[in-house]
Amino acid sequence: MSYEQFFLELERESLKVVAALNKAETIRFISHLDADGLCSAAILAKLLLKYNRAFHLSIVKQLDSATIEALKKENYNTYLFTDIGSGQLSAIESLLEKGNVIVIDHHPPDKEVEHPNLVHINPHKYNIDGGSEISASTLSYFLTKLFGLPNSEHLAVIGTIGDTQEEEGQLAGINGIILKEKSANVEVRKGLRAFGRASKPIHKTLAYSTEHHIPGVSGDESSAIQFLSEIGLEIKNGDKFRSINDLSEEEEKKLITGIIMRRIDSTDNPEKIVGDSYIIKNQDGTLSDAHEFATLLNSCGRQATQSIGLMLCLGDKNAVKASNELIASYRRKITKALRWFDSKKDDPSVIVQTERAVYIKGKKEIDDTMIGTICSIKASSDDFKKDVIIGFADSDNGVKVSGRVASDFDFNMGEAIKLVSGRFNGEGGGHEKAAGGKIPFGSEDLFIAEFEKQLKI
Repeated sequence: MSYEQFFLELERESLKVVAALNKAETIRFISHLDADGLCSAAILAKLLLKYNRAFHLSIVKQLDSATIEALKKENYNTYLFTDIGSGQLSAIESLLEKGNVIVIDHHPPDKEVEHPNLVHINPHKYNIDGGSEISASTLSYFLTKLFGLPNSEHLAVIGTIGDTQEEEGQLAGINGIILKEKSANVEVRKGLRAFGRASKPIHKTLAYSTEHHIPGVSGDESSAIQFLSEIGLEIKNGDKFRSINDLSEEEEKKLITGIIMRRIDSTDNPEKIVGDSYIIKNQDGTLSDAHEFATLLNSCGRQATQSIGLMLCLGDKNAVKASNELIASYRRKITKALRWFDSKKDDPSVIVQTERAVYIKGKKEIDDTMIGTICSIKASSDDFKKDVIIGFADSDNGVKVSGRVASDFDFNMGEAIKLVSGRFNGEGGGHEKAAGGKIPFGSEDLFIAEFEKQLKI
C-alpha cells in the first residue's frame, strides 16, 4: 500500500476513534514507558485536553496478562492504548466485553481481531513496517493532525529517535515526512552524532560518550582536551565552555575528521559517527536537541519517573531541573552496567558467544529496564562481530529478555523471541530488529539453546 492510501485509511479510522471516545465518560489511557510511549501519550493527551475529555493515564513497563486482569477490574468502558497493545491483542480481547478499545500502535499484531468495539490502528495492517517506517509517536501525530492539533511535530521526531528508527543516521519512511511539514518546529542539521552536543562542553561530550569509542580520548577528560587542542579547536568562548552546537560548520568538520582518524583502525565503519541532528525550535539546552530529549525521556521511563517525562513532553518547564538530575543518574547507571560488562566479557558463564550471537546474563547486575539499552549500545559497538545481541536481567516476576539484530542479518527478532519465550510459559514480541520478552527465573540457558535453533533455520 502506498503512503497516500495509508493516510486515506487513517482518516477513515479517525472517525471510528471519535465515535468510540464519544461513548466514554472517562477514558482509561495506557501507554508504554519509553520515549516513544511517552511522546505518543503526550500527543494524545494534548488532543483529549483540547476537547476537554476526562482521562486516567497510566504509563506501564509492559502489558502482560496481570496488567490486563487489573484493568478488567476497573470501572471504565473505554480503553485507549498507545505504543502498546497490538502484540497483546489476545489478552486485550477480553476487555471488549466491557466496552470500546482503541489501540494505536506500531508493533506487529499477535493476531487478527475483528470486533465492533475494537478500533485497531496499526501500520502493519497496511504492509508498512512499524519498526523502521513509522513510530507510535509519528502515527499518533498524523492521527491527531486530522483533528487540528498543532505543534506536535517535535514529539513525533523525539519518539521516533527514542525508538531507534533512524536509517543510516536519518529518518525514513513516514517518519521522514514529518520533517517536510510546513509547520514543523524541528530543524535538521548534518553533523556529529553524540549525546550532549547541545548541553555539555565538547570535551565532556567526547570523554563520556557511550555511543562512540574514541581511542585515546574516551573516559578521560584531560585526553579529550588535549585531543581538541591538537586539532585546533578552542574549548571555551571567553569564560564559557563551548558545546558542539556552538561550533561553526568548518569547526565541526574538523572535529569529525579528527575523530574518524582516531577511530580508523578500530572499526569497520569509522564515519558512522555522522548523521542528522534535530534541533527543536524555541527550546534550550537538553530540550533543544531531539536525541538528548529522547535519551532524557528514556531515562525518566526507565527510572520509574514517567510523570516527569510526560510533563516535559507537555511543556512543563518546572520538570526540567528534576529531569537534569535524572539524566545524570541514568548515564551513571549505563556507565556502571558497561563497566560490569567489560569486567565479565571474558567470562563464558556470563557472556555466552556462539557463531552468530552474544548472550548477556545480567541477572541482578543490570536493571531490567536498562538491559535493552545495553543491548542497543553493544549492537552498535565494535566489541563483537555478531549478528544478534540478547540480554537477560532479573525483574520482579521473571527474567526480562531483550534482543537486538546487530547487522544486516535477515532475521525477525520479534517472532523469534515470541516463539522461544512461549515454549517456557513466557511472553514476547516486538519488531524485526528489536524485541523483548519475559521468561521464568533460571531458564536463560534453555532459552539460549532454543534460540540458537531459530538462528539456524
